[in-house]
Amino acid sequence: MPESRYDIHRGEWTLIAPDRRARPHPAHYANATPAEEDPACPFCPGNESATPPEIAAIRDEGEERAPGWRARCVANKYPAVGSGEPMRASEGVFSSLLGGGRHEVLIDSPRHTKGLADLGEAHAGDVLALLQERARALADAPGARFVYAFKNHGAQAGASILHSHFQILGLPVHAGIFEKKLENEAAFYRERNSALLDHMLEAEREGGERMVETGEEGAAVFCPWASRFPYLAYITPWPTESCFTRSAPETLVAVGAALARTLKRYKELLGDPPVNLSFLLAADEKEENLTAHRWHIELFPRLTPQAALETGLGAHINEAAPERAAEKLRSVAPRAHAAISSACFHRGPDDE
Repeated sequence: MPESRYDIHRGEWTLIAPDRRARPHPAHYANATPAEEDPACPFCPGNESATPPEIAAIRDEGEERAPGWRARCVANKYPAVGSGEPMRASEGVFSSLLGGGRHEVLIDSPRHTKGLADLGEAHAGDVLALLQERARALADAPGARFVYAFKNHGAQAGASILHSHFQILGLPVHAGIFEKKLENEAAFYRERNSALLDHMLEAEREGGERMVETGEEGAAVFCPWASRFPYLAYITPWPTESCFTRSAPETLVAVGAALARTLKRYKELLGDPPVNLSFLLAADEKEENLTAHRWHIELFPRLTPQAALETGLGAHINEAAPERAAEKLRSVAPRAHAAISSACFHRGPDDE
């Protein structure tokens, strides 16, 4: 029977309706990871001149704007936000700001046909370390109110370039569901004097049915009670931490490994689906919200389209009960990778 579940973190209801899996579905998604090389891809080694100047990189060899990197960060050629301090352009009904913030791209794979699911746990930890470095820089960018990172893996997840990459934004305004999440976390903290995500994770670990990884390796992975999408997962350090930009290297290693394993599980279980991934990297540390916040990664495969119920009402129907999703994810044991981290960070001229 369909069930309405309340998402205490987002302050929303989700409709859990497994029986809807039997309804007719449109054609299956295409594999998200490219199967063939693309000589014209601007994110591939050898095409460094096709991107804006390198800001930072993980390099084994080579110079800026040359091959030899394992991950590199550049300014977004088509930024969603401006630069410098924001200026008030208009007020009232047509209120707007001009400028403010910063937008960068982190190319997390040197291979066009390999994503984070394919490159090993150590590599994913190194990528998170580079992401942390850039989050610290963007948090100090003129006009940035908070820093947000996301990954659209595959065209059906919204990627315009199929080569694996993150986008990082220093945003000049608080926006969208993250503001609502921060408000809910702050309200819970005022009432209980404890963090909402800690409360959620304690309950999930006690029950266990929605846990994918319980934290023995330094990170917890679970499918939340009111997951709005099939196979949606939270990944968080264990024990939890409030601020990504302050996390120790060993935390990033553990969470990066859990991220690589989760993406590998998606790929092996669901056949290389498109994936969306997001997390808040830095916020104003003077705000009450940060005291109550616990950083975490949210990711989910794009298995179902968003229709009028989602886009018009803001409600979601999940055709895969989180308990069943977690059980199936646990059943997949990603093969361990023997890759050893040898990260060498190269700072670009903007950081000297």
